[in-house]
Amino acid sequence: MKVKIFASMLVAITLFFISCFDIEEKIQINKDNSGAYMVSIDMGNILKMTSQMAGNQKDSSKVPEKKDSTIYLKSFVDTATNLSAEEKRLMRNGSLRMKVDEANNEMKLILNFPFVNFADLSRIRESYVATLNKIGALQKIGKNGNEENGEEEMPKTLGPGNNTLNPLHDTYTFSAVPGKITNKFTNKELFDKKISADSSLQMMQQMSAIMGDFNYKTIIIIPRAAKKFAGNEAQISADKKTITFHTSLTDLLNRPAAGEFELEY
Repeated sequence: MKVKIFASMLVAITLFFISCFDIEEKIQINKDNSGAYMVSIDMGNILKMTSQMAGNQKDSSKVPEKKDSTIYLKSFVDTATNLSAEEKRLMRNGSLRMKVDEANNEMKLILNFPFVNFADLSRIRESYVATLNKIGALQKIGKNGNEENGEEEMPKTLGPGNNTLNPLHDTYTFSAVPGKITNKFTNKELFDKKISADSSLQMMQQMSAIMGDFNYKTIIIIPRAAKKFAGNEAQISADKKTITFHTSLTDLLNRPAAGEFELEY
């Protein structure tokens, strides 16, 4: 019984902090159909919450941490024995950057995955979290930004493609071909099953009412003006080359179509 209670507490604590995340994915397409898939995870609210929880017990002699460090995946990928040749090819040129400024409650993880072949965009988006977890890359961002200093470990579940942070990701189908990018809700049966049976989803929804919603943003930067686009809370830049879609966990749970978007250019 104690084990079950402890496990439930760990889940609750994990989901508590997850509810403090905001996710931004950015897709940049160049004229030659090369580009980059980027994910920015804003965890500033975690610093704010932990500071408030510490209250008067905070160590006033401690110097607020401030760092901006980057690790490049090539060295980890090339020596990994648990990755396929395809996984190595997709991740080799990727990088992870951690920016922390405790004094200003700023903490952000930025993942960057360049690609030359446009077809690799969908493959990277689908598989990057699992691949990073295989090589422990998220745990290798230490205090001094290198693999020898792993004092600060990132949660193993971190990443918007992960089931914990985005439990509904596998109910959508993402497609990217030159001139058209879409994300369609395609598995209502799985969606309904998750809503009724996934306790983590229910806990996240309850916590969002207290902690604030878990927000998603997708930004797509294209080499020429958009012909047409559609999606939740869509915005377009003056030159029609940057399109942004906004949604939240609550909106996705109540209206799965909120996670859909399409763009033609």
